[in-house]
Amino acid sequence: MRAFARWWVRVWDQREDPRVLALLRISVGLVLLWDLCSVAWLDLAEVLWSPQEAGGLPSNVLQRSPTPELFRLLPATPTTAVWTFRVLLAALLAWTVGLGTRVAGLVTLLLYAQLAMVLPLGDRGIDMMLRNVLLILLFSRSHATLSVDAWLQTRSWTGDGSLVPSWPRHLVALQLVVMYFMAGIQKTAIAWTPLGGWTALHTILQDPHVARFADGPWLDTLSPFLRLGTGATEVFEITAPLMLVVYHLRLTHDRGGRARAFVKRWRPHWVWIGVGVALHLGIAVTMNLGIFPYAMLALYWAWLHPDELPRALRRGGTL
Repeated sequence: MRAFARWWVRVWDQREDPRVLALLRISVGLVLLWDLCSVAWLDLAEVLWSPQEAGGLPSNVLQRSPTPELFRLLPATPTTAVWTFRVLLAALLAWTVGLGTRVAGLVTLLLYAQLAMVLPLGDRGIDMMLRNVLLILLFSRSHATLSVDAWLQTRSWTGDGSLVPSWPRHLVALQLVVMYFMAGIQKTAIAWTPLGGWTALHTILQDPHVARFADGPWLDTLSPFLRLGTGATEVFEITAPLMLVVYHLRLTHDRGGRARAFVKRWRPHWVWIGVGVALHLGIAVTMNLGIFPYAMLALYWAWLHPDELPRALRRGGTL
């Protein structure tokens, strides 16, 4: 038991270069800025987040109960909704560039959650995932490099080179594992199995609410590839917990053994990561799912140890 406790502390108490955490902070910020700027471009802030009594969406659309704290503490008016949205944009921009990072992140998280309470119907699964990641990064030192804070403290955009705790990156990776595995085991429709002919993607891409190109004969032409994609998606998600095994073997490579030697030589985690990147790029090209594929790819920085980052960027991920 003591050995396990020591190992547990050692895993979560590692130190590493802050570059990956900074890239996570920046990527999440950019995706959310893109999403919210599209709302501003369409001038929808007042329509989406005003209270019903002030001309907002009716309660049967809002599906809101109880009244959000935003409209308890401030006047329930369109002006409150619009200014909340504007402050959220400003805080998110500060978070992304790393200016007053922790304060900006806390404001972003609270207002992001409040707008989700104002319009629960618009609160997507990816929004919940990003709020989880924001909360984790709040307690990290993602601002130690590639930030205005780093420049103000050290007069260098890259900071002073000190190492930071790595547990936030590990925790984001764990979030990804849980999300993928749960998504996999909940795909119980027969179309996701050999008994259904692996036809799930073929069916999804005929739905005009989701598919970018629902019309045309191309679906039948690509049917074999869509079946392969369906099976690959299911296998990819179900095998997500194996990433934890691979990373454990990598962290304990000094113990030796065939499994650790195999992982060190062949780096099987890159196969799984590559499939994930291809999956989300495919979703981005063929489906209208908003920021989902881009937000997920933004979180993929968590798979990288900072020591792998230069080689990954130099070789396009072929390590």
